[in-house]
Amino acid sequence: MKKISLLALFLGLVSFANAQFFNRIFAPVAENNAQLPNPWVGGYNAPQWSAVDLNNDGKQDLYAFDRNGDKHVCFLNVGGPGEAKYQFAPQYAANFPPCRFYTLLRDYNRDGAMDLFASSLDEGVAGLKVFTGSYENNALVFHRVSFPWIFDVLLIDAAGSTTQLPINATDYPAIDDMDGDGDLDILSLGITGSKVYYYQNMALESGFTDDTLIFAQMDDCWGKFYIPAFAQSLLLSPSPDDCVFFQNPNAEVDERGGVHGGATLCTFDEDNDGVKDVLYGDLIYPHLIRGKNCGTVEDAWICEQDTMYPVYDTPTNITDFPAAYYLDVDNDGVKDLISSPNIAQGGFDERVVWFYKNIQSNEHPSFSLQNDRFMEDETIDLGTGANPAFVDYNADGLLDFVVGNESSFKPDLVKSSRLFLYENVGTLAEPAFELVDDDWQHFSQFVDSNSQPFAYTPSFGDVDGDGDIDLVVGDAKGRLFYGENNAGVGNPLSFEPIIPYWFGISVGQFSTPCVHDMNKDGLGDLVVGEYKGTVNYFPNIGTIGNPIFHPNPAEAPNNEYFGKINTQQPGYTSGYSAPFVIEAADSTMFIVTGSEQGYLKYYEVNPDSMNVFGAQFELLDAQLGFGLREGRVTRPCFGDLNGDDFLDCLVGNHRGGLALYSSPIIMDGSVGAKELRPNLGVEIYPNPTNDFLIVDVKIEGNQTCNYHIFTALGQQLDSDKLDISTKKLDVSNLSAGLYFLQLQVGGQQVTKRFVKD
Repeated sequence: MKKISLLALFLGLVSFANAQFFNRIFAPVAENNAQLPNPWVGGYNAPQWSAVDLNNDGKQDLYAFDRNGDKHVCFLNVGGPGEAKYQFAPQYAANFPPCRFYTLLRDYNRDGAMDLFASSLDEGVAGLKVFTGSYENNALVFHRVSFPWIFDVLLIDAAGSTTQLPINATDYPAIDDMDGDGDLDILSLGITGSKVYYYQNMALESGFTDDTLIFAQMDDCWGKFYIPAFAQSLLLSPSPDDCVFFQNPNAEVDERGGVHGGATLCTFDEDNDGVKDVLYGDLIYPHLIRGKNCGTVEDAWICEQDTMYPVYDTPTNITDFPAAYYLDVDNDGVKDLISSPNIAQGGFDERVVWFYKNIQSNEHPSFSLQNDRFMEDETIDLGTGANPAFVDYNADGLLDFVVGNESSFKPDLVKSSRLFLYENVGTLAEPAFELVDDDWQHFSQFVDSNSQPFAYTPSFGDVDGDGDIDLVVGDAKGRLFYGENNAGVGNPLSFEPIIPYWFGISVGQFSTPCVHDMNKDGLGDLVVGEYKGTVNYFPNIGTIGNPIFHPNPAEAPNNEYFGKINTQQPGYTSGYSAPFVIEAADSTMFIVTGSEQGYLKYYEVNPDSMNVFGAQFELLDAQLGFGLREGRVTRPCFGDLNGDDFLDCLVGNHRGGLALYSSPIIMDGSVGAKELRPNLGVEIYPNPTNDFLIVDVKIEGNQTCNYHIFTALGQQLDSDKLDISTKKLDVSNLSAGLYFLQLQVGGQQVTKRFVKD
């Protein structure tokens, strides 16, 4: 059996090699006898949709921001007129700034490039941060807009004082031209969520151009309605002159709205009368509510409502927190409707993209449901959670993979967790996968009303020392399931009956096992991640053919704080560690673990301290792969899919999907260097240099090139975008010595060595 070794640069510097090149692999995947057009998107749970031209080709592409994991997802428009066809384009997502909770793409300065509005709560203040969009090398990029205040957020004038525009993180505002003057205004829920506030853009009225953002609160009860707690309808005012919230000042708070859980807003002119109507989505109501505006531009009044919109077709039915998005999806110049859930996690996780085609016009839209799994049916999406593991289940020499999901939504709250088997039906040089079993080993049998195991996490390894590969599966209650393979070495897997709650082991919650012989006694040991973010070590104390484990992780010979690994972030009580062990040819071992925040962390194992509580493993990289992140609650596994001697990396995430990468870790060799794909070339000169490097990047197409400069020991000194027009890089501030220049173009990367005189 081949052993695995870490990629080292030609200088043998492990500290630099551990963070190198992870490039996406777009291997074909089939489900239900059909090829998935975009299998490696990573799943959807709460996507927020916008139309955008990502590559400056004049066509409207598609963008989604998924609240579950705060993930930017980009698609290029490859369809013809009347055709909704998109190609996953993750290279453009790298140009988006970090965001949380919600984003909206709107061209506020009308320069043809979409700008970005996003929640600023991740920076400590409820409001909006703004980024202007522009094109660099025909790729959309963003630059932060600064505001003259203590926080760098959008400002409003409210009652004569300047403050931020407050928006709850749970809500989704509307940014639209509400008064018809050409600039963008804002509707949002108030802090209590019981009324809609109108913030008018006063730039033009104040004598400025439309690339200026000056807002004033013009109405604290837009539409004259209020939203009761547990709303299944809006409470409308009978009068266009009075807000219904104030009509009965003696009413109890709950009768007048009270504190509200969350709401989404979408505006459009449904009846072409010149005033905007509203689509409202509520945290606890499954349908969209359409409010008809019978008022004026200056004084909105919602006088009628449909509580199951579109009532004339199939109403949206999303159990938790529906949101609406008004954009042209199918390239016919007419804006359509998409509805998706807006709850970050724990809610509706299948049938999450409802596409309604506008079968009439922008002036008089009429929506017809085309697909309630739009885009979702083009990718691997297992509901919530995806925990993958490579294995050659049929002994054909090709790596297949098994994925456990956390669950998929069921209205009766019974969990639906299974193992999914994807067989490699390609070749050693070109892997391709097909879903061949959506309840592998019938793990759904264990999901019942009493024990409720779910969040299955599979792992494969030789537990009993007989030479073949056994199965260990974790679950949400921290327990383990065991399947002994009785097939023998080199044969297709064949398991004895699955043993649930094996040895009574429990690590607390969300056990994520990895099987590996850590102490070199010929028996598979257990390295188990968990909800808290720590890692547990269970040495196998049995004999060949008779594995035995002590069940209590806190008692010897076990170690419940293995290497002091902890994937918790400051301020969090959870970390969701998910370890995978990699062993080098010299028996040095490394652990790559997923985390709640999504980054992959990389540790070197100290074999002398494996059983010593409090001993610490060296953290080589807190963000392996230059910040590779597929969302939240990630779980990685590694294997050589295509026979190139480099390990490939399969990463699952909480949105229920997967991403596939090549990695810099190689098979059978302590030295390796993985260059870019053949269609990207780089030359740098002069080398050695004094003040400037000329960096000649040969790029197919127009993309942004990012660079990083490292010392010989792997310390990052500089990071920015390369000016492709000049190809000149100023290195005059560097001291004399050896450096590495790492270049990134989309999902491709290359490193060049240079010397500074």
